[in-house]
Amino acid sequence: MNDYFDRLFRFNNWANRTIGDCMIDNGIDDHDCIRLMSHLQLAQSNWYKRIVGQQEDQPVWQILELPRLLSELDSNGQLWLEYIQKLHSGSFVEWRNYNNLAGQPLGNNVQDLLAHVVNHATYHRGQIARRIRELGFTPPTTDYVLFAKIFPTERAS
Repeated sequence: MNDYFDRLFRFNNWANRTIGDCMIDNGIDDHDCIRLMSHLQLAQSNWYKRIVGQQEDQPVWQILELPRLLSELDSNGQLWLEYIQKLHSGSFVEWRNYNNLAGQPLGNNVQDLLAHVVNHATYHRGQIARRIRELGFTPPTTDYVLFAKIFPTERAS
């Protein structure tokens, strides 16, 4: 299971960087794009702190400056990879209690939280790609299958 989630988070980091690089390369400083990228980063940071038992949520709809935002996405992405590499097989079904942003107590197992983090980011990257297209630019492809083609795993014989 470590390998599976390691690969998903490597994809997540690659896709975040790909979208961010597109925004920088094209000088896209659109409020909606930056707001969504900021949300993506702040949410991933909050979820990391929740899952490691250090919850101190930041408001997830604040606006970050793009260079800082991308740097924080890279740093947070590395934290996720380090966390996943330390997990043992039983860790994925361990329960994590946390409070949602409204302060309500909730809980999920680790594997569901990890899946949520990647799926949440994919959803918002799709919104950003749509907005990039509306602005007249061609958004990069951040599909998992492209990542898998660029960074293949070994085939079973």
